Amino acid sequence: MNNLISNTVETYGRTTVTLNCGWRFLKLAQKDGLSELAFESADFDDSAWEEISLPHTWNSIDGADGKSGDGEEKEGYYRGLGGYRKSFYFPESKYKEKSVFIEFKGANTVTELYINGSLAGRHEGGYSAFRFDITSLIKLDSENIFAARVSNAPTDYIAPITEQGDFTKMGGIYRDVNIIAAEPVHIDLTDFGSSGIYVTPKNISEVHSDTDVIVKTANDSSKSRTVNVSVKISDADGKICAFESRQTTLLPQEKSQIKLTLPINEPILWNGTENPYLYTAEITIEEDGKILDGCIQKFGIRTYHIDPENGFFLNGKYLDLHGVNYHQDSFENGWAMTNWQRERDYKMIRKMGCTSVRMAHYQHDQYEYELCDRLGLTVWTEIGIVNKMSAEGNNDLTLSDKFADNAKQQLTELIRQNYNHPSVIVWGISNELHQMTEEILGIHTELCRLAKTEDQTRLTTFADNQFWGKFLELPTDAVGYNRYFGWYKDAGPAEKFGEWLDSYHGTRDNRPICVSEYGGGAALSQFKDNIDWQTDIDPWGKRHYQNYQSAMHEKIWAQLAERPYLWGKYIWCMFDFASDGRNEGDTNGQNDKGLVTRKRIPKDSFYFYKSVWNDEPMLHLTEKNFSLRGSIVPQIKAYSNADSAELFINGVSQGTINRTDLDSAFATVFIWKNTMIAENKENEILVKAHFSDGAILEDKAVWTGAYTKS
Repeated sequence: MNNLISNTVETYGRTTVTLNCGWRFLKLAQKDGLSELAFESADFDDSAWEEISLPHTWNSIDGADGKSGDGEEKEGYYRGLGGYRKSFYFPESKYKEKSVFIEFKGANTVTELYINGSLAGRHEGGYSAFRFDITSLIKLDSENIFAARVSNAPTDYIAPITEQGDFTKMGGIYRDVNIIAAEPVHIDLTDFGSSGIYVTPKNISEVHSDTDVIVKTANDSSKSRTVNVSVKISDADGKICAFESRQTTLLPQEKSQIKLTLPINEPILWNGTENPYLYTAEITIEEDGKILDGCIQKFGIRTYHIDPENGFFLNGKYLDLHGVNYHQDSFENGWAMTNWQRERDYKMIRKMGCTSVRMAHYQHDQYEYELCDRLGLTVWTEIGIVNKMSAEGNNDLTLSDKFADNAKQQLTELIRQNYNHPSVIVWGISNELHQMTEEILGIHTELCRLAKTEDQTRLTTFADNQFWGKFLELPTDAVGYNRYFGWYKDAGPAEKFGEWLDSYHGTRDNRPICVSEYGGGAALSQFKDNIDWQTDIDPWGKRHYQNYQSAMHEKIWAQLAERPYLWGKYIWCMFDFASDGRNEGDTNGQNDKGLVTRKRIPKDSFYFYKSVWNDEPMLHLTEKNFSLRGSIVPQIKAYSNADSAELFINGVSQGTINRTDLDSAFATVFIWKNTMIAENKENEILVKAHFSDGAILEDKAVWTGAYTKS
């Protein structure tokens, strides 16, 4: 097998090797009689298997094509077992007397790893990082065979259970894999996949801040070791702000921790998109002048709170939290995303003007949290409890014996792996829970208590779409409402959203509330004049007109923007994403509620929010692809934050609209009503936007007036 190595990094006596290249893969489908294939042994012949590189998923195509099936494909895509194999050479010169770990950044859903035929470990859960200690299993100066069984088959105890969740649960080793070799004395690498470092700023003011740094340590050697644990904090320019060191003795085969407190004078606060300022903590373990291990942790200093009447406050000042929900998914390769693709997505999110992101509905890749730290985007992140805890029918909501333990594991991994990110503001416990019993309430309560035990600095929340009974008693610090006014008929028309929110705020629900999901579908190719929501829109079918989506968002945002008690407003969602059970709009196998298509083409609604949320001068003429029109166009619409906009049809002005004359609160929607265009010919539709500094932007389209509309 190919033994290529993607990257090797050596720092502080620790060697990290990226293990993404040179894998072999085979889908081990039951229907092919392969699910029991014994491929773990070193001498197994995998030469006929597919050559692949990580990250990898076997559902990048069938998970987004909308096809139906049965058995392992009954959800429309393969949910079963896959086999991975790779050889790796451990030179004795680099790995002798080292503690060696393998790190999976993410594999869905259950992973069993064998090394040279012996089980190295099993991890249950599809979204967090995890590591196995493989020191005793590897052979030095020899080829070693890694064999992994990965299954995304539904379970009744790993959330999201069974078929729950309106998204494709793609299988495979879909994030990076690393080999980490450290000295026997090192920062603990078995702490639920975390860095082993916990940075907690406290006593924060404009003149001073203290920073607690907990360093978890491990001594894998057979003798006591006396070491110095040091922490150096530097500012964004590399200037040292604080340093602290302490000597400690580690007993043989012991894991322990040490806490150091470092003062920082005149701290610069992490202040969201205005100034996402980051400090750097350099942690080292040293013995007799030799650095044994170390790592770098970025962190930010900030305070926040949520007021039930006045919303979200960052560092004592009100911050309007508005943003989007985001699924890990790309049109190129599904869940097996690259960091470049993540950067592309988050730059679009930030360019639209978001101040916050809800990472739905599970723990995301570590690089996403790092991006949000740097971009200043606050983060709601959550575990995978979606819709149900029990797989039983309505008459018996008994939970699997292992469900609670796995949910606690997922929450512990989420918190410990993301503790140091200043962007993270709330830990999410569940999404759209449809079931309620005393047992379910008890587990939810336990999870909230666990979150507070793991992290006393952040708040807890969940996303609700039930709004009654014990759902109003779930003990989180805040709550989000998933509600689709103007889309699903049981919610009501878009104009009623604000009134409904007021009926809950402070009366039925005493917790601080936000809107965690709202929106509706849009097909890039579909338009219609004079849309009637009740008769023209089919939420679960094919009629998903793009101009209806943008008009609906205009109405809803006007109501949300004037309600300061909402601590956050999150659109569902930023990008269309793989949901293989859906066949709607002009696509199959996707949820099309995105402001941007899965291929990253913005819809008109994207530009609406950009006009409202972003101060950068912009202009967008809507419905450009609605090219076959009546001779009287009911409305020609443009989104712009300009002072005025002028419409031209075939070079002839149709009038100028001043922003000061617009009656909406945000005043970025310019509409010319009942405009004539020539029949049976192409017409140039041109809008010019004028800004106070003299700048002019233009946007245009070509429409054909094909008939006279009565």
